[in-house]
Amino acid sequence: MLMRRLIVVFCPLILCLLTSALFMLLDRWFAAGNFFAYLLKGVTLGVCVALLLPLAGLSVKNTGLTGMLYIAAGLLLLTLCYQYLETIGAVRWPVLKAIISINGQVILIESTVMGFAALTAVLNRRRRGGT
Repeated sequence: MLMRRLIVVFCPLILCLLTSALFMLLDRWFAAGNFFAYLLKGVTLGVCVALLLPLAGLSVKNTGLTGMLYIAAGLLLLTLCYQYLETIGAVRWPVLKAIISINGQVILIESTVMGFAALTAVLNRRRRGGT
């Protein structure tokens, strides 16, 4: 019982430390304000958040909405692809420019949710197939 409690306490802390180290590494690799830096940081953050419960040994009841998580991740991926194309100047659609922001923080949040939704869908699919 003590080992399980230690895992629940220390896995999130270790995951946080590893994520922080990765963020520092990404800051060295990419220039400040780089699209891919925000994208990789967001996806990494989303994956880490999605891994918190499974690494702690806690499971969640499957609600049957795994397909919707894939759809949400796909829509966010399309949005991020459009934002990248807009950033490099390959696409200019004024209608979408009015509703989609190309800001580093927005890209970070979108990619975080995309990473979380995709990994949660994969983990729920695996759990459902195994039972």
